[in-house]
Amino acid sequence: MSYKILVTGGAGYLGSIMVPDLLTAGHKVTVLDNFMFKQSSLNHCCYHPNFTVVKGDIRQKDTMATLMKDADIVIPLAALVGAPLCNLDPVGATTINHNAVTLMLKLLSKDQIVVMPTTNSAYGTGDKDNYCNEESPLRPISQYAIEKVEI
Repeated sequence: MSYKILVTGGAGYLGSIMVPDLLTAGHKVTVLDNFMFKQSSLNHCCYHPNFTVVKGDIRQKDTMATLMKDADIVIPLAALVGAPLCNLDPVGATTINHNAVTLMLKLLSKDQIVVMPTTNSAYGTGDKDNYCNEESPLRPISQYAIEKVEI
């Protein structure tokens, strides 16, 4: 089955790995990204017939509402990640990592699916041979992780 998938922050670290795999699996993928770091991680996808990219901001309600109305699945990857970046812009971190995702959840229809990924920072510091799963206790250690866990 083919889905229409919206990936926010899709040009970032996780999205640049996930989006090509979603396209290969036959899904129609729309990426919303602000390209804050001028990354070109999805250039190889630009000619794929099922790929659309929108330069924009997840915090803009009109943008999100427009893009979400056609999505079967939403994967919110847009975030300011890491203590240095969050400390540099704590307001941006909160409005992107928490408020924008809360807005997205309010815009979801009952038929849409949301996949909420997070990094290991939501589970605290990791041990070499200790892996996290859905049952692992949440022990966020950074602003990014705290915002993710709160949602």
